[in-house]
Amino acid sequence: MNVSDNSSQFCVVHPATSATQIGLTVAYFIVFCLALLGNSLVIYVVHRHPKLRTTFNMLIVNMAASDILDVLTAVPLSVTYLFEGLKWFSGAVGVFLCKFLPFLACLSIGSSVLTLTVMTFDRYLAVVHTMKRPLSPRITTVAITLTWVISGAIFATELHKYTVINDFGQTLCVSRWVEDLEESHKMEMCEMVFRFLLLYMVPLLAMACLYSKIVLHMWNRRAPGEHIDKNHQHIERQKRKVVTMLVTIVTLFAICWLPAHVNHFLFTFNLPLFSCLPTSLIFTLYFWTHANTAINPCLYLIFNESFREGFKHQVYNRLSTRNYSGRDRLSSARFDTTSHTSLATNKHGSRRGTGTFDTQL
Repeated sequence: MNVSDNSSQFCVVHPATSATQIGLTVAYFIVFCLALLGNSLVIYVVHRHPKLRTTFNMLIVNMAASDILDVLTAVPLSVTYLFEGLKWFSGAVGVFLCKFLPFLACLSIGSSVLTLTVMTFDRYLAVVHTMKRPLSPRITTVAITLTWVISGAIFATELHKYTVINDFGQTLCVSRWVEDLEESHKMEMCEMVFRFLLLYMVPLLAMACLYSKIVLHMWNRRAPGEHIDKNHQHIERQKRKVVTMLVTIVTLFAICWLPAHVNHFLFTFNLPLFSCLPTSLIFTLYFWTHANTAINPCLYLIFNESFREGFKHQVYNRLSTRNYSGRDRLSSARFDTTSHTSLATNKHGSRRGTGTFDTQL
């Protein structure tokens, strides 16, 4: 089949409808607010409560930071693409944002995947190898740093290939390895397979293997003695909750990102088929990848009792402080009014003003 025949297989790509644009913009706005607020609260609660500053919670904070970076970069990019496509703006700022926004969005994704892998390994040590200490604070800090360094190294190519071009009078932000489009496409295919294996398939398989060992170990484990049973059961319940939370987070991450990877592979390896997909479906599938950032804080609250207590404590303190300040201002106002009245009446010699003043004290 010749090139013209191949070209005839392409479907006409229509822009997103107004309903799709409005609906997804509202959805993105909700995700942006929930993810930014929820993940910021996670970081704040851990920072404010010393007992929550464990090595495992350090990894959760890193995950929350990755999610915040994702919504700050990927959501604006997605909404812009929803309305304008590849259209961009010229100038030094345009070139800078064209390169760095995709890089930062990808950086957050890579950091999230690698952090989930480290969290799984930490739980594996805590549950299966109880005689060994889980990751120490120093090792955890090194691991967190490496999640960003490795992710940055993998996605550094975004800074090279994204560029601003002028096409028929329009300024566009496009991804091109080299000027030769055919050669650039071949490089895109190699990069796609490499990233999919390194930051999706291999980590998920490794996590699935570790969680299988964790579940089998917890299933076969028995407590020796009645008194030890009670303590042991409490510890085991806590471990099960943490493992359940992590399995849920990993599963949702895999489910949310699988459609995006399918879209990427279709676009790279079978563009005619990709062009025939409904535009609203493509945009919706990409939306779910970023909706994952708003789901994670909810999972921390559902499965982690310490986080729930921390959130309640912060909310209670805020409300108490606000109520106390309100009462304090009200008392001050009453005191000022009473004092003013007392002084006025004393000045005219009609009565003493000490009675009310003493009552206020």
